[in-house]
Amino acid sequence: MSFLTVGGDGSQRPTFFELIAADRLMPSLKAAIVFSLSVFAQRRPILHKVLDWEDELFALITAFLDRQSLASSSSTFADSLYGLRRAPYVREGPSKSLTGQQQKVTLLLLVVVPYLRSKLDALYKRHHTPSEGFLGLSAPQPAPRRAPLLQTQGSRSGRLQEALACLREAALAAFMKAYPFIHMAQEGLTFSYQLAYLLQSSPYFSPTLHLLGQHVVRTSAQELVLSERSKRQERRQQLLGVRSQGNFLWRALHEGLLRANYLFTDHTRNALILAVFGFRLLEWWYTSAEEKLAAEQKLEPPPPPPPPLPSPQGVPLPSDPAICPLCRQTRTNPAMTSVSGYTFCYPCLFNSVTREQCCPVTRIPASIDSIRRLYQST
Repeated sequence: MSFLTVGGDGSQRPTFFELIAADRLMPSLKAAIVFSLSVFAQRRPILHKVLDWEDELFALITAFLDRQSLASSSSTFADSLYGLRRAPYVREGPSKSLTGQQQKVTLLLLVVVPYLRSKLDALYKRHHTPSEGFLGLSAPQPAPRRAPLLQTQGSRSGRLQEALACLREAALAAFMKAYPFIHMAQEGLTFSYQLAYLLQSSPYFSPTLHLLGQHVVRTSAQELVLSERSKRQERRQQLLGVRSQGNFLWRALHEGLLRANYLFTDHTRNALILAVFGFRLLEWWYTSAEEKLAAEQKLEPPPPPPPPLPSPQGVPLPSDPAICPLCRQTRTNPAMTSVSGYTFCYPCLFNSVTREQCCPVTRIPASIDSIRRLYQST
């Protein structure tokens, strides 16, 4: 099976692994930005307020990066790093660029869908409290009882508040039951599209691309040259239009702002990627140094606690430690209770614990599960 195919317009189809890497770039970028803000917040507590709005902050960053990239090359920020672009899907003929309306719809989905998904995941994790059940599976927890609202008799506002509270609880309970199935269906649908793309049965890599009627294609060298030439020509016309308007100060200020905007737009992507990689490098560097310093300052482990003392009502201990306290014979097939640490013959200890539910020496409560067999290495 070939992962490199050529479309009807002669453009090379992106590989599955390139699209996977581009799809995971933005979540990795968000994790790096949140981690960086968390580190800086240790020195600047005001940044904690920014972390409270991390989803909104990253939505704005995504909107800015993808808007610039879509306008210049019909590609998202992640796709542009791998030399890819989006185009309306046609079975035959050249792949055209996205229109202005298609760019707006694409940008809306790229920003809104991840934002809503992040908010729904956070809401589910905040209210989900699994418990250990049989074989480690999560057992359902009974819903906590809601405290009754204090209201005066015959108060319309009190009844309205109680009705709204009941409605919110019912909506939250329905969401908690339905969201795992919705998430499973979404992940299964995404996996099906990716598998179909891998097997070359579908031109769409994701359900979002199918919904938009777009597919991802490689950006050829000729398209890059034409895009760069068109961008320079458009900027030249903008500067010429500014130079022919207003007085000297207005023209200089407007031209300076335009040139600053061009410089910022051209280098934002590379600067952001370099900053993230640079911060990750510093993080690894200082983490290694801290671990080495902490390893040199390790303290010795404390001594074990003393064993429990024998109880006056318990079985007396023999003078010879090789003798079983119960049968008073040389110990065979040794075993111990984890609650006390005293050693007996396994049959003697098993019968005693089964009958009295405690350690024979210390009388500490014990069960059969606390019996440990001892094996002597040869």
